[in-house]
Amino acid sequence: MPTPQKEQIVQEMTDKFSRAQSIILADFTGIDVNTITELRKKFREANVEYRVVKNTLARLSVKNAGIEGLEPFLVGVNSYAISYDDPTKPIKVIEEFKKELEDKFQIKAAYFEGKIIGPEQVPALAKLPSRDELLAQFVGMLNSPMSKLVGTLQGAMTKLIGVLKALEESKK
Repeated sequence: MPTPQKEQIVQEMTDKFSRAQSIILADFTGIDVNTITELRKKFREANVEYRVVKNTLARLSVKNAGIEGLEPFLVGVNSYAISYDDPTKPIKVIEEFKKELEDKFQIKAAYFEGKIIGPEQVPALAKLPSRDELLAQFVGMLNSPMSKLVGTLQGAMTKLIGVLKALEESKK
């Protein structure tokens, strides 16, 4: 019989999973409390939510959120790193913190922008540029032709001024 607390957790996690850009599912067995506390702090700084939820509640939440393919990974001890804005943030935090984790933090799978990704492909996500980096590159690409046009026009104007000055001096 579901209790009101469990129903509330399922409702809350369904909302979180449905809004998530990425979810990293990991087994944290064997990691001491101090290390997990430090990892939680790093996640908070990166605006990533880190949660531990019972598998039965997580299965219901994943199903209600419309995420398919994550159910086979919901066995054993699981934690969820959830990002709502930049999908690469959770894996970058994990990769950055990997030395302290000593290979005890095992990534099982990832839900990345609507797709389920296996554990062997997840480290490649850390190499992807963040949303801000991509936007900066895009702005740079848009700005480049305009800069070249300004440089070309400025060069032509400089040459014209040089010709006019030479003409002026030859008239004197």
